[in-house]
Amino acid sequence: MKRKKIWKVIRLLWVSAGLLFMIYLWSNFWPRDVEDQVFQSDEAVIVQDTESMLSFLSTNPSETELIFYPGALVSPDSYAPLGRRLAKSGYNLHIIRMPWRMATKGYTQILNLFDLHDPQKKYVLGGHSQGAKMSAQFVYEHPGLIDGLYLLGTSHPRDYDMSRLQIPCLKLYAEFDGLASVAEVRGNQDLMPNGSQMILIEGGNHSQFGYMGQLFMDERPKIEREEQQAIILQELLTFLKKLEEDQKK
Repeated sequence: MKRKKIWKVIRLLWVSAGLLFMIYLWSNFWPRDVEDQVFQSDEAVIVQDTESMLSFLSTNPSETELIFYPGALVSPDSYAPLGRRLAKSGYNLHIIRMPWRMATKGYTQILNLFDLHDPQKKYVLGGHSQGAKMSAQFVYEHPGLIDGLYLLGTSHPRDYDMSRLQIPCLKLYAEFDGLASVAEVRGNQDLMPNGSQMILIEGGNHSQFGYMGQLFMDERPKIEREEQQAIILQELLTFLKKLEEDQKK
């Protein structure tokens, strides 16, 4: 009888520990340290929040529209600070809301959300982690529709060869990314579109590509989140400026 009680206690503790661990994992996919004012419109940025996307619109926009796919299970709000900073720099950015927060289930919805054939617009697609994977897959499956591609914190493309595609592409990867290691990223470099830029963020990790908790299996960064975010912003702006200059030639 005493042994049965002991096993009941052990099972209860085991189940409780499992539930607490799952809650911990889930909590890290939610935004961290994102101030309320990021979501408020002002004279420079208009914020639009709909069922389909969270948009940060510049009041003096470029003709280049940016589309962003979040990482798997990550709240779109976790990328809001980057979206706002890009909008302040003159680029509209649309963070797509995925079904069940899974880019694999919603990556084609932009075919209905945007007129990708509009000659007055240039569309640049990208994302983080699984979102980056699926943005690359969209470009692979719909060649010619997207004008530029940016990939953050991913080892993809990994399952298909994009080396023959002629599309400007930027990949940012981090030194201490525990989910897309430097070795994995460089191992798939030959599958990237021809002429792709590969930029290593020294000291960065996977979680700091957005404003979220420390994701499971990710390594500890050696730089602060704001420093990594500043690098991401600057590299994206440099990429976009060059893309626009090349398109005018």
